[in-house]
Amino acid sequence: MFPKRLAFITRERKSEIMEMLAYYGIKSLSGYLLTESGTEKIRAYSGSLSAEQLHEINQEVSIELIGLYLLHYYPTNIRLSFDAVNALKKEITQNILELDDKQAEEFLKGRDVALNEEEKKALEIKGDTCGFKILKHKNDFIGTGKLTQEGRIVNYMPKERRLR
Repeated sequence: MFPKRLAFITRERKSEIMEMLAYYGIKSLSGYLLTESGTEKIRAYSGSLSAEQLHEINQEVSIELIGLYLLHYYPTNIRLSFDAVNALKKEITQNILELDDKQAEEFLKGRDVALNEEEKKALEIKGDTCGFKILKHKNDFIGTGKLTQEGRIVNYMPKERRLR
Protein backbone atom coordinates (compact mmCIF):
# COMPACT_ATOMS: atom_id res chain seq x y z
CA MET A 1 0.00 0.00 0.00
CA PHE A 2 1.34 3.41 -0.96
CA PRO A 3 1.38 6.28 1.56
CA LYS A 4 -1.17 9.04 1.11
CA ARG A 5 0.22 12.06 -0.71
CA LEU A 6 0.42 15.45 0.95
CA ALA A 7 -3.04 17.04 0.98
CA PHE A 8 -3.41 20.79 1.36
CA ILE A 9 -6.40 22.28 3.16
CA THR A 10 -8.62 24.38 0.91
CA ARG A 11 -9.54 27.99 1.74
CA GLU A 12 -13.10 26.91 2.52
CA ARG A 13 -11.97 24.22 4.93
CA LYS A 14 -9.42 26.56 6.53
CA SER A 15 -12.23 29.04 7.07
CA GLU A 16 -14.27 26.32 8.77
CA ILE A 17 -11.29 25.37 10.95
CA MET A 18 -10.75 29.03 11.89
CA GLU A 19 -14.36 29.29 13.00
CA MET A 20 -13.78 26.29 15.25
CA LEU A 21 -10.48 27.72 16.56
CA ALA A 22 -12.42 30.77 17.73
CA TYR A 23 -13.65 28.47 20.54
CA TYR A 24 -10.14 28.88 22.01
CA GLY A 25 -9.98 32.59 21.16
CA ILE A 26 -7.57 32.00 18.26
CA LYS A 27 -8.24 34.57 15.58
CA SER A 28 -5.52 33.93 13.05
CA LEU A 29 -3.19 31.28 11.69
CA SER A 30 -1.54 33.62 9.21
CA GLY A 31 1.84 32.36 8.16
CA TYR A 32 0.76 28.73 8.40
CA LEU A 33 0.01 26.43 5.50
CA LEU A 34 -2.42 23.74 6.65
CA THR A 35 -2.18 20.14 5.48
CA GLU A 36 -4.09 17.01 6.30
CA SER A 37 -2.25 13.93 7.51
CA GLY A 38 -4.21 10.79 8.08
CA THR A 39 -7.80 10.99 9.11
CA GLU A 40 -8.87 14.12 10.95
CA LYS A 41 -5.32 15.28 11.73
CA ILE A 42 -4.36 18.77 10.63
CA ARG A 43 -0.74 19.94 10.50
CA ALA A 44 0.60 23.50 10.21
CA TYR A 45 3.69 24.32 8.16
CA SER A 46 5.46 27.67 8.51
CA GLY A 47 8.66 27.08 6.56
CA SER A 48 10.05 29.00 3.62
CA LEU A 49 8.73 26.72 0.86
CA SER A 50 5.51 27.76 -0.86
CA ALA A 51 2.55 25.47 -1.45
CA GLU A 52 3.55 25.23 -5.12
CA GLN A 53 7.12 24.23 -4.24
CA LEU A 54 5.89 21.61 -1.78
CA HIS A 55 3.49 20.28 -4.42
CA GLU A 56 6.35 19.96 -6.93
CA ILE A 57 8.54 18.13 -4.42
CA ASN A 58 5.60 15.88 -3.53
CA GLN A 59 5.30 14.85 -7.19
CA GLU A 60 8.86 13.49 -7.10
CA VAL A 61 9.08 12.21 -3.54
CA SER A 62 6.07 11.41 -1.41
CA ILE A 63 5.79 13.79 1.52
CA GLU A 64 3.76 12.15 4.24
CA LEU A 65 4.20 14.64 7.07
CA ILE A 66 5.29 18.23 7.19
CA GLY A 67 5.00 20.83 9.91
CA LEU A 68 3.58 20.77 13.42
CA TYR A 69 0.71 18.47 14.39
CA LEU A 70 -1.84 21.21 15.06
CA LEU A 71 -5.17 19.66 15.84
CA HIS A 72 -7.49 16.72 15.66
CA TYR A 73 -10.58 17.52 13.65
CA TYR A 74 -13.94 16.13 14.77
CA PRO A 75 -17.21 16.77 12.90
CA THR A 76 -18.47 19.20 15.55
CA ASN A 77 -15.30 20.48 17.25
CA ILE A 78 -11.52 20.35 17.36
CA ARG A 79 -8.87 19.42 19.90
CA LEU A 80 -5.54 21.24 19.85
CA SER A 81 -2.46 19.03 20.05
CA PHE A 82 0.03 19.29 22.90
CA ASP A 83 2.56 21.06 20.65
CA ALA A 84 -0.03 23.45 19.24
CA VAL A 85 -1.07 24.56 22.72
CA ASN A 86 2.48 25.76 23.35
CA ALA A 87 3.02 27.15 19.85
CA LEU A 88 -0.22 29.17 19.99
CA LYS A 89 -0.23 30.06 23.69
CA LYS A 90 -0.24 33.80 22.98
CA GLU A 91 -3.35 33.38 20.84
CA ILE A 92 -5.34 31.21 23.27
CA THR A 93 -7.69 33.34 25.35
CA GLN A 94 -10.78 31.17 25.92
CA ASN A 95 -11.75 27.80 27.36
CA ILE A 96 -8.77 27.70 29.66
CA LEU A 97 -9.09 25.62 32.81
CA GLU A 98 -6.71 26.32 35.72
CA LEU A 99 -5.41 23.30 37.61
CA ASP A 100 -3.96 23.29 41.12
CA ASP A 101 -0.62 21.63 41.93
CA LYS A 102 -2.08 18.20 42.67
CA GLN A 103 -4.35 18.20 39.61
CA ALA A 104 -1.50 19.32 37.35
CA GLU A 105 0.75 16.55 38.65
CA GLU A 106 -1.96 13.95 38.01
CA PHE A 107 -2.56 15.29 34.52
CA LEU A 108 1.16 15.35 33.67
CA LYS A 109 1.38 11.70 34.75
CA GLY A 110 -1.25 10.87 32.13
CA ARG A 111 -4.16 10.39 34.50
CA ASP A 112 -7.64 11.82 34.19
CA VAL A 113 -8.36 14.58 36.70
CA ALA A 114 -11.49 14.93 38.82
CA LEU A 115 -12.73 18.41 39.67
CA ASN A 116 -13.92 19.10 43.19
CA GLU A 117 -17.49 20.23 43.90
CA GLU A 118 -16.49 23.90 44.16
CA GLU A 119 -14.81 23.81 40.73
CA LYS A 120 -17.80 22.03 39.19
CA LYS A 121 -20.20 24.66 40.58
CA ALA A 122 -18.02 27.50 39.30
CA LEU A 123 -18.13 25.99 35.80
CA GLU A 124 -21.89 25.40 36.01
CA ILE A 125 -22.44 29.06 36.93
CA LYS A 126 -20.54 30.04 33.79
CA GLY A 127 -22.59 27.51 31.80
CA ASP A 128 -19.38 25.70 30.94
CA THR A 129 -20.04 22.08 31.77
CA CYS A 130 -18.25 20.06 29.10
CA GLY A 131 -16.01 20.16 26.04
CA PHE A 132 -12.33 20.42 25.19
CA LYS A 133 -10.30 22.71 27.45
CA ILE A 134 -6.80 24.09 27.42
CA LEU A 135 -5.24 23.20 30.75
CA LYS A 136 -3.06 25.66 32.59
CA HIS A 137 -1.01 25.41 35.76
CA LYS A 138 0.20 28.73 37.14
CA ASN A 139 1.74 30.46 34.09
CA ASP A 140 2.19 27.36 31.94
CA PHE A 141 -0.13 25.71 29.45
CA ILE A 142 0.26 21.98 30.04
CA GLY A 143 -2.06 20.39 27.49
CA THR A 144 -5.57 19.67 26.38
CA GLY A 145 -8.28 17.71 28.12
CA LYS A 146 -11.95 17.03 27.66
CA LEU A 147 -14.21 18.13 30.48
CA THR A 148 -17.07 15.68 30.94
CA GLN A 149 -20.48 16.43 32.43
CA GLU A 150 -19.42 14.46 35.50
CA GLY A 151 -16.64 16.99 36.16
CA ARG A 152 -13.76 14.82 35.05
CA ILE A 153 -11.00 15.95 32.69
CA VAL A 154 -10.12 13.22 30.20
CA ASN A 155 -6.38 13.26 29.60
CA TYR A 156 -4.96 13.68 26.08
CA MET A 157 -1.32 13.95 27.13
CA PRO A 158 0.84 11.98 24.67
CA LYS A 159 2.38 8.93 26.40
CA GLU A 160 5.91 9.96 25.50
CA ARG A 161 5.41 13.33 27.26
CA ARG A 162 4.04 12.00 30.54
CA LEU A 163 5.90 12.19 33.83
CA ARG A 164 7.00 8.87 35.27
